[in-house]
Amino acid sequence: MKRKFRWAKGLIALIVAGFRGSGKKAGALFVDFVRPLSKNLKAYMEFGPFGLSVICYAIYCIVQLYAFQIVIDGNIATLRQSDTVYLLDSSIYIFQAWFGYPDRFHDEAGRSVNAVYGYLKTLLNQIDRLKPQYMLAAFDESLFSGFRHGLYPDYKANRALPDDSLARQLHLCRALTELLGICCAGDEVYEADDWLALGAYTAHQAGLPLAVLSRDKDLAQLIGADDLWWDWSSDIQRDYAGIVDYWGVRPQQIPDLLALMGDSSDNIPGVSGVGEKSARILIQHFDNLENLFANLEEVKQVKVRGAKRLHDALLSEEENVFLFRELIRLHPPTTPLPLSNLKRNSATPESVLAFMQGQGLGVAFQNLIERHYA
Repeated sequence: MKRKFRWAKGLIALIVAGFRGSGKKAGALFVDFVRPLSKNLKAYMEFGPFGLSVICYAIYCIVQLYAFQIVIDGNIATLRQSDTVYLLDSSIYIFQAWFGYPDRFHDEAGRSVNAVYGYLKTLLNQIDRLKPQYMLAAFDESLFSGFRHGLYPDYKANRALPDDSLARQLHLCRALTELLGICCAGDEVYEADDWLALGAYTAHQAGLPLAVLSRDKDLAQLIGADDLWWDWSSDIQRDYAGIVDYWGVRPQQIPDLLALMGDSSDNIPGVSGVGEKSARILIQHFDNLENLFANLEEVKQVKVRGAKRLHDALLSEEENVFLFRELIRLHPPTTPLPLSNLKRNSATPESVLAFMQGQGLGVAFQNLIERHYA
């Protein structure tokens, strides 16, 4: 009985690794799971017909996961060796460091620099791993001042302005990014996402693939046939097909989808009573908001729960839905951004260390730079 229980625990761990998409970890667990059974073939029979079928299915899953891992590793290798344009959503990783790193990093004046340290560590890791030839880093500097607030005053009203400490660290992060030879963008009118959309336009005009480094779902709408959306921290990568599989709609349809279901992170309510599943079915059926509202009566015939209720809800929310989509859509600034501006110029370690010394950044920062240039 103990042996059966041990095998059951191993099988559960194997399945969990599979659901998390970790092909390598699942493979290691699978070896640990099979090894004791391989020494005694009769042990397989203790599982019975159902147990044997579960084992066979686990083997199938492992094969699929390894195939997926090979594809992903191949994507990374291809990106690294190509003229890929990398679009970095810097603010995401600054805020992640602000909340994720302990407040034990300080400059010589005793001011917190934990967000700077965490962001710089991530940025250097990206540079080391990807060796980018073209890169654009965008920063959010338009909170409560951007053009979207003129359209909808409640936009992102659920967020607080950065305090003085975080605001200072945001500026320091941008200065370090520029010093490392990366083109930076951000202003008080457009959001970081809009600037990244401009970078995507530049890449596509030049016929180059792009990789968006962010965990922001809004940026998935930039992904084309040869592109990649990459949540760097979680190491989740989705190409065009992966975006379609995850969202159930094409990348270009994501604003239509979110306009219906809402986006709580940006304080966009969507249509009352329309959830993600209903919104997905509607966009899959009608393709876009224009076609949906041009054929609103047809909603009653769509195979979706509460079709009549959805029809009535949409009938009273048409103007708002199109406004919500406008907020979610990306609007590239009209500022010209030639590809040559995105070419990364490597900085010397002496210049970076001198800047850090002038900013009172201590040994921990110096160690990051020295390891990067080693």
